[in-house]
Amino acid sequence: MRNNFTTALLLFVSLTVGCHCSNNNLNPFSSGQNSISQNSPTIMIIPSDALLSRVGCLKSIDNQGKISYFRDYNAAFIKEANLKSTIASVEQFFSDANYPLENLEQQLKSLDNNSAMEEIDSIAKDAKTLLMNTARPDFVVELDYQAEQDPTTRDPKLVLSYQLVCLDVCTNKAIGSISRSNIGVVENEGSFGGLLNDDLKKSFPDFKKQIQKRFSDEINNGTEIVLRITTDNNANLKLSDECLGNVNYNDWINDWLKKNTVNSTYKPVSNTDNELRFTNVRIKTKGNDGLKFTAYDFANQLKADISKACGIKSQNKSQGIGEAYIVVSGLR
Repeated sequence: MRNNFTTALLLFVSLTVGCHCSNNNLNPFSSGQNSISQNSPTIMIIPSDALLSRVGCLKSIDNQGKISYFRDYNAAFIKEANLKSTIASVEQFFSDANYPLENLEQQLKSLDNNSAMEEIDSIAKDAKTLLMNTARPDFVVELDYQAEQDPTTRDPKLVLSYQLVCLDVCTNKAIGSISRSNIGVVENEGSFGGLLNDDLKKSFPDFKKQIQKRFSDEINNGTEIVLRITTDNNANLKLSDECLGNVNYNDWINDWLKKNTVNSTYKPVSNTDNELRFTNVRIKTKGNDGLKFTAYDFANQLKADISKACGIKSQNKSQGIGEAYIVVSGLR
């Protein structure tokens, strides 16, 4: 009787463990395998374009009909005396809430200033793009502030207004914001940080909730990017041609996306002989090396797999952290 009980118990344990392991292997993008090790997203505080424009550190450039922007963050720290201390004040709130931080000024030092405007195939790559690709924060918080004359009185005293907008670096979508006007009298340059600090104590908890909600969504459902695949002018193939005998290139790519996106989440928006475009593409948040997995990494993975399977020559032309772009040049 005891032997029968022991045998039954061992069989139950074996089945339970076996079932548990099998479930983990069903979906390579399950939250158990790909959840981020940190509980909060990495944040970088940067001056907004409006602030950069006011201090003369934002220039628009017409690049063959496309308007791009040159952001001179280094010059902004010199021209705007309060920028460093105000960023530090905001960073302190995130630090106290145990958010990992990427400091703008330190990251700028790691970049070659001469490469802040590279012309790569007629695409302007400015300091912001370089920063995102180098530091790879989960979110950026754009900071804008201004001392203006108090509209409620004739006294020449100045009052502080500020705005914080948290953006998803991949989609550039706003996921949380704080906007406050006339919060206190600016006595001197050193009072900027103190005024903002006192006011932010009230609004930061709700701001944090908005950010955390988006971060939780990314952990569970992956990072959202855009994927674009085109053929160049000299390519000796069309994306509707056959690969592997009876599967078209576009069908092969579609099947690949089903297997390599989180929960097979993506939305086809263009399917022609020369272009495939997908939005709402959800990719894993981190690579096998534990680092943030970006659109560039995703494009490299697709580029390598389609080359191996179909013998296609292509280039990874991805620029921003949230847009994967592959140009097919032909067959090998």
